[in-house]
Amino acid sequence: MSTIIMSACWPLQGMSPTQKAVLISLADNASDEGVCWPSINTIGIRTCLSERAVRGALRWLEEAGVLVSNQRYGRSTWYTITPAGYAPGTKCPPAADAPPPRQEVPVTPAAAAPRTVKEPSIEPSPLGDGSNPLKVSKPKCDPQAIVDLFNNTLPGLPQVAMLTKDRKTKINARWNESDVHQDLDFWADFFALVGESEFLMGQGEGRNGGKPFRATFDWLIAPSNFVKVVEGNYNA
Repeated sequence: MSTIIMSACWPLQGMSPTQKAVLISLADNASDEGVCWPSINTIGIRTCLSERAVRGALRWLEEAGVLVSNQRYGRSTWYTITPAGYAPGTKCPPAADAPPPRQEVPVTPAAAAPRTVKEPSIEPSPLGDGSNPLKVSKPKCDPQAIVDLFNNTLPGLPQVAMLTKDRKTKINARWNESDVHQDLDFWADFFALVGESEFLMGQGEGRNGGKPFRATFDWLIAPSNFVKVVEGNYNA
């Protein structure tokens, strides 16, 4: 999550609760550059909205200038959030059910007005028995399942024979970088995107007559390379 993008999105007005919920869900997954790639299904689950409502909100946000969508060659879409470009009413009208901006300042209570005193509750705390509040558990990473996906999806690349400690660490790091990554469907799409790249699959021309580059599993899960592959930099 980027606090920079999130802080810029919260104050924006002139949109419906549905559109604001979708925008905040995207901002919660965005990098500091505003880039994110959650699926429609993921956004719907996080916001409790239908697929139709999510698609409508995304379309409105893009027309309002706060969002740019980028297609990844027939596969999942990645988005760039642009709070500075938000301008409802230029290409699209303000949302019909958006609350009007607040115009009046609440009246300050008179100096002689009695103060409200909050009495402590006599009800026992629900956690008074020493139990801990329920925590929402995140999906657990299965490095072996991700390695198996790689081997099965990309047999043309060097296969992973050993799941070393270093590989487990890097896989877990990529998994925990975003809620979007915590789904094997994301990794299936990721490896499928690699398979569509001639450069990554070693089908291009090598430099100075040498052998062409061919990606390895370790190269793909390195932080900078991982982001470039996800953003489609090798599929031009």
